[in-house]
Amino acid sequence: MDTVSLGSHRLVHLDLKGAPPKIAYLEQLFPALREWGATGLLLEWEDTFPYTRELLSVGSNGPSSSSGAYSGEEARQLLQLAGDSGLAVVPLVQTFGHLEFVLKHDEWRMLREVEAYPSSMCPSHPRALPLVMSLIKQIVEFHPDIQYLHIGADEVWHMGLCPTCVRRTQSNKHGRCQLFLEHVLAVAQFVQDTYPTLRVIMWDDMLRGIDTSILLEYNFGRYIELMVWHYQPAEAFQLLPACDVRGLSLELWDKYSNVFTSMWAATAFKGSTGSCQLLPIIQHHVSNHEQWLLVLGQEAGKFQHFRGVALTGWSRWSFFYVCLTLCVARRYDHYAIMCELLPVSIPSLVMCLKVWLNGSFNYNLHLNTAKSLGYSDTPLLLNPYPRPQPVAQLLSFPGWKVMIGVEWFANYKVKYHSIIGSDQVKTWLNPWQIQNSFTNPMQIESIVPAFTDLLFEMSSLENYLRVHMEELFYSATIDEWFGTQLEPLKIRLRQLKKDAESQALLGARARGYSNAGI
Repeated sequence: MDTVSLGSHRLVHLDLKGAPPKIAYLEQLFPALREWGATGLLLEWEDTFPYTRELLSVGSNGPSSSSGAYSGEEARQLLQLAGDSGLAVVPLVQTFGHLEFVLKHDEWRMLREVEAYPSSMCPSHPRALPLVMSLIKQIVEFHPDIQYLHIGADEVWHMGLCPTCVRRTQSNKHGRCQLFLEHVLAVAQFVQDTYPTLRVIMWDDMLRGIDTSILLEYNFGRYIELMVWHYQPAEAFQLLPACDVRGLSLELWDKYSNVFTSMWAATAFKGSTGSCQLLPIIQHHVSNHEQWLLVLGQEAGKFQHFRGVALTGWSRWSFFYVCLTLCVARRYDHYAIMCELLPVSIPSLVMCLKVWLNGSFNYNLHLNTAKSLGYSDTPLLLNPYPRPQPVAQLLSFPGWKVMIGVEWFANYKVKYHSIIGSDQVKTWLNPWQIQNSFTNPMQIESIVPAFTDLLFEMSSLENYLRVHMEELFYSATIDEWFGTQLEPLKIRLRQLKKDAESQALLGARARGYSNAGI
C-alpha cells in the first residue's frame, strides 16, 4: 500500500478547456499543491495552448479564440511556475476523440467522422495523422523537459461510420476496434520514433471491450502505458460487466496486466457528479479514492510498474455512449457549460490528496485537513447538499473568496426556486393568467416585494463574485459563468416583476382585458 500511496506520482489534472486560471492565481496555487502532496500536473491545454503556424486557428492565438488564455509568454510562465514548485508536467493532447477544439473550425471540418458532429476524427482521412503529428510536435517542443506524453484516445464516440471507414471495417479482421488500434498505434509509434525518451500514456476505456488476444497481436504494451480511469464511489467499482465503464471488473485487471507492464490510475476530485454541478460532493470523491487504494492494493502488483495516480478535475461534463463497447460514459465535452470551478474544489482536492497519502479516510484526517484550510467556526461539509448551508467567512487557501461566493449562490438558488416555484406564483401569476390579464392585485402585490428582494440580493452577489473572479479568471470565463448561472435567473425575475407590476395596475378585470394602454 505504501508503494501505491507514497512511492509514485500524484498528478493533479488541470482541465484548461473550462475556466483556465490566470497566471497570478497559479503562482499561489502551485506551491500549495506541492505542500498538499502533489508531485506533478496532468496539463490538458486544449484550445488554451498557443499553437502556431498551421495550427494557429485552434489555439489561444487564433482569431476566433474564446478561452482568453494563454499567450506564449503566459504558457511559458505557467511551466516555469510548475518547475519552481517542484511539480513535474505531463501534457495531455487529444489525438482521436474529444477533438472538438480542432474540428469545430471550418478548415478542419473535413476530418470529422460524422459531418455534423465535431468530437471524433476520421482515422481514414489522409490528413488525420499529419494533424495529430502537428499537435504533438508543438506540444512536445514547448515542454522540453517532459518524460511522459498523454495522447488521450478516450471516448471516440463516432467511429467506422464514414464510407471509407465502413469499407475498412468490412474488409479487415477485427472490425471497428481495428480502426481504433491502428490509429492509436500509429500515433504511439510516431512519438517513440520522434522522441525516443518519451513514454506514452493513454486512457483505457476504449480497450475495455477488446479481447486480450487482439491487444497482444498489436503489441500495445510495447508502446503504451495505460491510465485506467474510474470516478465513481466504492459501490460502483466492481460487480459489473468488463465492458461497463461504470465499474472495473476483476477480469479487467488480468487482461490489462497480460498486455501492459506499466499502469496509472485516474481518480476524480471534481467534475464527475453532474453536468452543471456547482459544488463538489467531497464524500463521493473521498470514497472514490479510498476504493482505488483498496483495489490497487490487490491489483497493482500484477504490473511491473505502478506509475501513480492522476486526480482529475474536469471542467466540462457530458453523458454519452462509447461506440466500441456500448458502455455508458461520463466525461467531458467542449460545448458543455462549466461545472465546478477549480477554486471551489480545492477542499475536495486537498482531502483526496490527504486520503491518498494516508491510505484511508478518518475523522482526524477530516478535522486536520479542514483546519489547515482555515475552517473553524463553519465545518467543511463532506456533502454540501441540501442547501442552504452556513457559509464560511474567512478561509486560508488560494481562491477561497470565489468559493464563498459560489456557496452563497448555491444558497440563493434555493431561495429563488422556493419563490419562483411557489404555489403563490403558480396560482396567481402563471403564464396563462398573464396572457389573459386575469389576475387579482390583492394576491400579486404580496409577491412583488419577494421579487425585489431577490433582485437586490442578486446584484450584491454578482458584484461580489465579479470582483473576486476577476482576480482569478479571464473575462471569457467570467462572462460565460455569469451568462449560464446568474443571467437566466435574473432575466426570469425581472420579467416576473414586470408582469406582476403591470397586472397589478389593471385592477382585476374580466378575462381577456387588453392592457395595451397601461
